[in-house]
Amino acid sequence: MHFETSRALAQFVAGPEACTMGLLDYSARIHAEDRAAADLAPLILGESDRSSVQYRLETSTGIRWMRCDRRLLRDAKGAPEQIVGVAIDFTDEHDRRTLAETQASTDPLTGLLNRRGLDQRLRALPPGCACGVLAIDLDGFKPVNDQLGHDAGDAVLVETAARLRAMTRSTDLVARLGGDEFAVVLVGLDAAVLRTLAERATARLQEPFETVAEHGLPVGASVGASWSPEPPDAIGGTLSRADAALYEAKAAGRGTLRVAP
Repeated sequence: MHFETSRALAQFVAGPEACTMGLLDYSARIHAEDRAAADLAPLILGESDRSSVQYRLETSTGIRWMRCDRRLLRDAKGAPEQIVGVAIDFTDEHDRRTLAETQASTDPLTGLLNRRGLDQRLRALPPGCACGVLAIDLDGFKPVNDQLGHDAGDAVLVETAARLRAMTRSTDLVARLGGDEFAVVLVGLDAAVLRTLAERATARLQEPFETVAEHGLPVGASVGASWSPEPPDAIGGTLSRADAALYEAKAAGRGTLRVAP
């Protein structure tokens, strides 16, 4: 089995002095997380005659996204003989697509996930992944918009997002669902610590928002919490139980936490 890049591809990867590259040298340039998807073994073994893959490639100008269409050539007896293919740099297209997907799933004001983005991320969680959920609604937010204007209201929402990020891990999901409603999904959370973390979050959100506190407009938050041994459904289950607990918290008064049984 023979594998050799064209001179043009070798120069694209390794610089103008390169001639050609063999399989080991080229594969070493593929991003470690993408090597399994780019594996040529099925073609080399004759298990497949064609493949099309996408992967990140380290080149002389930095990391580029490549789309590679490959075809196996066989000898007269049908045994694998040679692999031919075309590699296309589609980094600009990939970046445009990624940006569009990010914008579609992200709240533009706070940078948190929006409802659509949260739904997508929830559906990607593996079965058996326990999660805690915090449903959050700001208290005293409407007077801020009414009396100080939407710029002040936006500042409160941005600060709320910053506080939620600061109290969560990179693996957790933090979303603004609309208006002054937020949700936090604590991924892989043990049920025994849900209340403790929910209490900390509730307390943190009661701390003064300097933008509006000086005007005598205190803003806090009510929180509903729930836990499930499985990832929550974006439109039911654990999220619905957290919402129900939030309604109880709002009814009980400002700055209240309720944990669903």
